[in-house]
Amino acid sequence: MILRGENAPDYVSSTVLSQQVKKYHEAAKELIPFLQNNTPYQTVSTEKSFEKTMEDVNKHIEPCVIHIRPGANSNDLRKEITEKLSSLHGFINLDINALIRDENERKTAIGVEMNQMVQSNRIIPAEMIVRMLKKIIYSGQPSINKFILTSFPDIIEQAKEFE
Repeated sequence: MILRGENAPDYVSSTVLSQQVKKYHEAAKELIPFLQNNTPYQTVSTEKSFEKTMEDVNKHIEPCVIHIRPGANSNDLRKEITEKLSSLHGFINLDINALIRDENERKTAIGVEMNQMVQSNRIIPAEMIVRMLKKIIYSGQPSINKFILTSFPDIIEQAKEFE
């Protein structure tokens, strides 16, 4: 059962919420000019449907990368999420294993280098994988800026390298 109303542990009265919203708007008076001058600030109206708002957001952001981490018995869920993001929102799936295989088959410089490492029973370093991903993600096609990343990063060191 979900508690609602005044008896819920996280209940906040509308009076308190109104005060918090007022404080936010007062602070935003200083924050917004700072962001406009120091960042690639963009205003997006939320007075429309969620889908339309997200379309506007996606027009203004750097490439959006969603990492779907595999887990026990989650292949079906991962596949479902990937398919929905791809078909409904135009995301491109970047499966690292498939990308490495493709680079190897195309005999690109990085593909040949990765293949040599695999043949030598060496682990492909995160730096090489990130180099390959950057080439794809920053391909220079502004309409392609939404990606799903699967199979990488798997460990914290790889995540740090990717960041």
